[in-house]
Amino acid sequence: MFRTVLMGSLLTASLAFAGWTQDGDAEATFDAKANVGLKIHGECKKVKVADDGKALTVTLAIADIDTDNSLRNKHMSEDMHADKFPNIVLTVPLDKLKVPDAGKSLEGEATGTFSIHGQTKDVTFKYKATCSASCEVEGSAPINLGDFGVKVRSYLGATVKPDITVGAKFKVKK
Repeated sequence: MFRTVLMGSLLTASLAFAGWTQDGDAEATFDAKANVGLKIHGECKKVKVADDGKALTVTLAIADIDTDNSLRNKHMSEDMHADKFPNIVLTVPLDKLKVPDAGKSLEGEATGTFSIHGQTKDVTFKYKATCSASCEVEGSAPINLGDFGVKVRSYLGATVKPDITVGAKFKVKK
């Protein structure tokens, strides 16, 4: 019935510096609306965060996104062409991120590249980071699925609007 992005995610908080690794589980979410007042929430609990020394990458598989409706999940996978483009990826250059000192928090805005449905575009997102032994990061971004070539599906009179919000939440540590 719709497409998703989270993610990465997404799907879409970011923070790290060279040498940081994922600390524990991570999640990505999306929220969408349909023309009939329907609200759709999707979650992915299998999110990978990696730092290659130049960029932070948040990756999730479309197959791992759950909207709490198996038919909707199937439609989403079909609409996103998950057989050809199985992952959603956000990549953010490390020099674009602000990192708070230990014991501190900060809020920021950054731009990264968001890849979904075989297309990659720049996306600006907001994030909040709180650091101590590890850094907890939470962020979100508005995404228009049409910008990525995803066709909006109508099913039983409900048409999901192409403007969705994606988010991610994770921890990284040195």
